Amino acid sequence: MIQIGLKLRFQDGYDMAVANGVVRYAKKKSGWQLRGQGPWFFPLDSDSLSNCDALIARIEDDEQALACAALGIPVVDIAGASSLKMFSQVRNDDYETGVRAGRYLHALGNKNYAWCGVDGVHWARERLIGFASAIGKSSEQILRFSRPLSWWRQIYDDSPQLESWLLSLPKPISLFCSNDLSAMKVEVAAQNLGLHIPTELTVLGVDNETLLCELATPSISSIQTNCEMIGYQAAAMLDSLLESKSKTVRIQRIASGAVTERESTALISEKDPLVAKALRTIRDEASHGISVADVVDRTKVSRRNLEMRFKRCRGKTLWEEISDQRLLLATLALLHSRSPIADIARDCGFGSVHRFYTLFKRKYGTTPSLWRKQNAVDESSPKHPSM
Repeated sequence: MIQIGLKLRFQDGYDMAVANGVVRYAKKKSGWQLRGQGPWFFPLDSDSLSNCDALIARIEDDEQALACAALGIPVVDIAGASSLKMFSQVRNDDYETGVRAGRYLHALGNKNYAWCGVDGVHWARERLIGFASAIGKSSEQILRFSRPLSWWRQIYDDSPQLESWLLSLPKPISLFCSNDLSAMKVEVAAQNLGLHIPTELTVLGVDNETLLCELATPSISSIQTNCEMIGYQAAAMLDSLLESKSKTVRIQRIASGAVTERESTALISEKDPLVAKALRTIRDEASHGISVADVVDRTKVSRRNLEMRFKRCRGKTLWEEISDQRLLLATLALLHSRSPIADIARDCGFGSVHRFYTLFKRKYGTTPSLWRKQNAVDESSPKHPSM
């Protein structure tokens, strides 16, 4: 029987979902016995850990990495926090997560951006870099505040430095927090200061820890990470390492999911609830090929009724709103990726490249290729101060 250790804390939804993925893979392996914390697994105490044949671990610092290395067994890391590149990893695609956050917050319309994160961990740094890229800045230009993970875990402790930093930010501002824990502490600090969320400060987290996000006041919008897939693929990679005996370090990144929108970013200010619902649907799904008929179907009213109300509130038709949202996403992709024009057209929801060119030139007066050249990001612009 092969002993597979799960060195996870099992204190949050991330670990539980990863474990679900590992279990799903292990069901295909008749010779695997899983060891972990809690009543669901065989125990993983210090003695049994030393007898494990392989390990899936959430390694959060260099000290933990060295301790796992001392076991002398194959290890797959699911955190990507340690600076020591000792183990193969299956982890969230943190750069892509940052890009997703930047595009989402940019679409809300705020012109000011900031970031709160965790010191000394690579996943937070990559989320910052992706976020900066999506809004056309370098990471050094982003107003930011970071502290060790242990500091963020003390959610309700006094945090005068964080409060001072929040007060100093230009308002309104969109704040990307590197995880839900930091987003929760930010909201507690904002409440102490009397800052209004989301009109003065919009807050977006990562991990979509449902209990934490819903417990917060206001509830926290968050990017869903595909933790179960991380666990499944980590088990598959560990299986491969056991079979091949290879010591080559491999990294597999798993794309994050969509933003689960809650009150902390609910900036749609239309007083007509049907218009607000239609607008939110368009912003969430414009790149997925949504049609006017789809939007009408979501609102449960007649097309004529919705079109009249939308035109009165927004000054444009439903189709024009969908087109404008797709073109906005296309400009972000043109600025901050090297993707071919045809791929951008497809990814942003346009039915054909020809249609994309026609609508783009009608709105911006030039072709996508020329617009990209004319609006290349200038990395030499002045840098903002940070903490």
